[in-house]
Amino acid sequence: MSQASPVPAIRIRGLMKRFGDRTVLDGIDLDVRDGDVLCIIGPSGSGKSTLLRCVAFLDAYDEGEVNILGRLIGWRETPMGREPAGEAELAAVRAPLGMVFQHFHLWPHLPVLANVTLALRLARGLSKQGAEETGLAMLGRVGLTSHAGHFPDQLSGGQKQRVAIARALAVRPKVMLFDEPTSALDPELVGEVLSVMKALAADGMTMVIVTHEMGFAAHAANRTVFMDRGRIVEAGTPQDLFRAPQSERLRQFLETWRERAL
Repeated sequence: MSQASPVPAIRIRGLMKRFGDRTVLDGIDLDVRDGDVLCIIGPSGSGKSTLLRCVAFLDAYDEGEVNILGRLIGWRETPMGREPAGEAELAAVRAPLGMVFQHFHLWPHLPVLANVTLALRLARGLSKQGAEETGLAMLGRVGLTSHAGHFPDQLSGGQKQRVAIARALAVRPKVMLFDEPTSALDPELVGEVLSVMKALAADGMTMVIVTHEMGFAAHAANRTVFMDRGRIVEAGTPQDLFRAPQSERLRQFLETWRERAL
């Protein structure tokens, strides 16, 4: 007798999102399995970042569902239909997620260690000592223990993003969501952030990454999704998508990327 498949870390079915009369996500179906490093690629405006924001329910989706470790996020089903979830319920379903944005969103008046530990103390109730022990361990993972006492304006862009990653890791997420984490960085600083993400992937962290870094998507991911106009056009291994694209739209996208890379 075969065993039942484990619950996906993230399960998306029929996801629709509209802004006014514009459909931004048009029927997305996607599973993220435990241990996946899934990169979402596609042209600007294709809905990639909106998809990630709907997964974390930072943007409320209009139709369909997103389940985090088997729990519906953002809504609850009642005999009268779907109703918005309360703040406490939303926070509980969202708790397994860590998220890193394009911009770092660090508190400028707090040193690095306090930026990393603030959520641990306020949301998780850790003592100052316990939070700082965890915070220093996470800063060690991104190579910034020696910068614990620095303020954000004393850091480079790459260092700020690494602090943001440490802050997300500090709450021990099951899944990390990255929304174009290198797009706001100068080109010479991109590598230091990608190296941290590659190390996380090697450690088995489940990650969903919206990125324009095609080299990273080709070599660090085990699954890749190509989106265009709010839909998933192709999905598969990086080898499938980069070496043998099935759609004309993906072929055009990759040709444009290769021309720009020359």
